[in-house]
Amino acid sequence: MSSKDALILFLPEAADAEPRWMRVIDGVPVQSGSGVNWLAACGMAALPADMRQLLVPPAALTVLHWVRHPELPVRQARAAARLAALGASIAPADQMFAAADANEDPARPHIVAVAARSDMQHWLLWAQHHGLDPDIIVPAPLLLPEPEQGFARGDIGGTAVLRGADLALTQDMAFDVLAGAAAMVDVPPGVIDERAIAALDKPPLDMRQGDFAKRVRRPMDRSVLARIALWSGLILVASLLIALTGIVKQHVEAGRLDRESLTLAQQVVPGATDAVQAQQQMEAKLAARGAGGRAFTAPVAALFAAIQDTPGVALTGLSRDPDGLVRATLAAARADDINNVLLALQAAGFTITATPSQDPGGRTLADITVRS
Repeated sequence: MSSKDALILFLPEAADAEPRWMRVIDGVPVQSGSGVNWLAACGMAALPADMRQLLVPPAALTVLHWVRHPELPVRQARAAARLAALGASIAPADQMFAAADANEDPARPHIVAVAARSDMQHWLLWAQHHGLDPDIIVPAPLLLPEPEQGFARGDIGGTAVLRGADLALTQDMAFDVLAGAAAMVDVPPGVIDERAIAALDKPPLDMRQGDFAKRVRRPMDRSVLARIALWSGLILVASLLIALTGIVKQHVEAGRLDRESLTLAQQVVPGATDAVQAQQQMEAKLAARGAGGRAFTAPVAALFAAIQDTPGVALTGLSRDPDGLVRATLAAARADDINNVLLALQAAGFTITATPSQDPGGRTLADITVRS
């Protein structure tokens, strides 16, 4: 938001009274009036998006406290001042809202403004209803200069307001004795307006904090987006290079293992020119000798398939000789069931032998051999 173009509104205490407004450009008031017709008076259809908005609520609805905690660090003193101000309120603390100034000098008191939460909500809803979203809310008495002694008096929002060194209130709330016993200095309206304009850049106390802080949507910075995109691209490229490096290493290692395997295999099959051909030739030699993986898996698979197709046959023994010959023992209640298994193996192209026998229980047994 820019204070070069700003709108300042002074809310009245009476519900039927009109607010006073002032438009400021480059620190100079250029237009002012009363009511809610500032757009028409300024010849605008809508407020500029970068216009700074300051709201001054009624003085009677904001109570100011001056609280000292010189023995505490600044932040702790500020928090303690807020709690002390809430504790001094007549209404329950959960119904009140306290906002402290940004004083960093531990020797000076913290100024705390206390207002009812319902009033804060009412002011902000009123502003929203009139197309406003105030950037700053300044208590009215703080627009009066701090007097060295006595009280400063000025008209703010149609109400006479008094400010002392550590006290602020409206004139109708002040006792005649209090007002008469102290020096009274009247502050011209121009001075109040000047202090309101100065508050656009450096408010003495901003009540838009805590639960009532203005929610600002920060626009995306194109340079930040560009850096994010650049770093994301670099990370993606780095990840791709790491993956490619791993693939190349694996490929190189696989090639080395293939060459070593081929060198070893050529001692048995000299005619092989690559690893695949060497594997095929070695398996063929093993198969010719009745060895190798296929010499066992193929007969056993065929045997299991034949037994599965003949429910009455059970396999009671299975072994393999060093020369690749598969031996098995079949048992069945009928010899015909075993014959069906043997016929299935023969039909599958395997060479078999069978030696029948009988167990003590009367079942028919057959010791068979299976070869590819």
